Amino acid sequence: MEMERTEAFEKAKALAEAGTLNEAFEAIEKYTSEEGIEYTQSEMHTINIIVCEKLTSCSFEEKKDACFACLPLLEGVKLVKSAEWLDLYIDAVYDVFSKLSRYARDEERNEVWNRVKEIFYELTLAAKKVWKEKNQPQGLEVYVSYAKLVKSYLDVADEDSFKICENFAKEAKFVGKGTLDDEDYKDAKKSIDTINKMITDARHEKELIEDSE
Repeated sequence: MEMERTEAFEKAKALAEAGTLNEAFEAIEKYTSEEGIEYTQSEMHTINIIVCEKLTSCSFEEKKDACFACLPLLEGVKLVKSAEWLDLYIDAVYDVFSKLSRYARDEERNEVWNRVKEIFYELTLAAKKVWKEKNQPQGLEVYVSYAKLVKSYLDVADEDSFKICENFAKEAKFVGKGTLDDEDYKDAKKSIDTINKMITDARHEKELIEDSE
């Protein structure tokens, strides 16, 4: 059974890289349709490739459908408490939702944002287990992605999400350099600045929208 699953994901990876995306989805559908599936790191890498290929190979008119087709690969997944695994997962999640923000119709945006929130709720919990110190650059990347999506969906993003990003950046800044080396500290400060800028800009733009209504 395990061998069968490994072969299915290897086949899906080869199909995705060859540009035959529908077949790639079908090759692993038996596993990806399971609620609470736990991907191995290798499988998560394959999911990443499929998502990337699906979103870059389709036409402008197909983008929204491509995003919605990728979501079942990422929703309801059991998150693995591993830095490398979470990096792959965050990349795929951000790729889908950032592109979807450009194509979702007004009446779809609330529902899409709720799906963002649900995933990031689980992601922030997993991140706390993996990156114990709040100033760690990889852990901060979770909140950089979240803050960027808050800005992309500022018309429907909730105040709690603004505050989650804002507060984490504040706490990470308070920790300071800690045990980080110079390079990591530089990366951490850059991430903190990015989070703050995204949230500040999103608040400002949201106020402008509300004032014009």
